[in-house]
Amino acid sequence: MPNKSAGGPAAWLSLGPGTVTLKVMARPGASRTGLLRVDPRGLVIGIAATPERGKANAELISTVARMAGVARSAVELIAGASARQKSLRIRCGDPTAIAAKLDAMASRS
Repeated sequence: MPNKSAGGPAAWLSLGPGTVTLKVMARPGASRTGLLRVDPRGLVIGIAATPERGKANAELISTVARMAGVARSAVELIAGASARQKSLRIRCGDPTAIAAKLDAMASRS
């Protein structure tokens, strides 16, 4: 279950004007691609690619775009390019709807 403050958004999620920012823990080399679980540090997302020459980051961006239902070009890695803990920003027309979609996925994991 996502960490929520009293009635607020999950701790791994923040909304801005036209954006949703996510805290993510990447799991490169995972046997399953997609949302694995929710951790206090962020969403744990498994990716099959190994962390070499940006392959894992590229797959992570594609996976988050698919989860959010947005184009890959709308997702940007803003922190943690060489770390497992990363921040990604999703540009979108309706940040509240994207946040609700991601929060619902997290609740089911």
